[in-house]
Amino acid sequence: MKWNRWCAAGLLSVFGCHGSPSGDLVLSVGGRGDILLPYTAGTGYSWSLDQGGSEGLTCVSVSESGTKPDTADLPGGPGQSRWLLKGRSPGTAELLFEYRRPWEKDTPPAETRRVRVEVR
Repeated sequence: MKWNRWCAAGLLSVFGCHGSPSGDLVLSVGGRGDILLPYTAGTGYSWSLDQGGSEGLTCVSVSESGTKPDTADLPGGPGQSRWLLKGRSPGTAELLFEYRRPWEKDTPPAETRRVRVEVR
């Protein structure tokens, strides 16, 4: 079954990559989409885009657009890291996100997520 781009973008905005090691997103040139990555605020871990491990960054712009706790009454608890993607030019990008503590430079990431983005 083939999903249209709005359905896929809508599902990724709601579910992000939650529960799956990868996700796909289809954007038009100039189109925008979100991905949500789960995190726990009090641990010191955060998501970052590994530019060296990503491909096709010329066809999509990627920026972190903030975090949101799942529940306001649980400081340091679970939440969502939101990333905004915008289609620049036709092509395919393979994005690699890493979940790590920024000060642990020589330690492998605790988790990684790959997201494939097709810009039409």
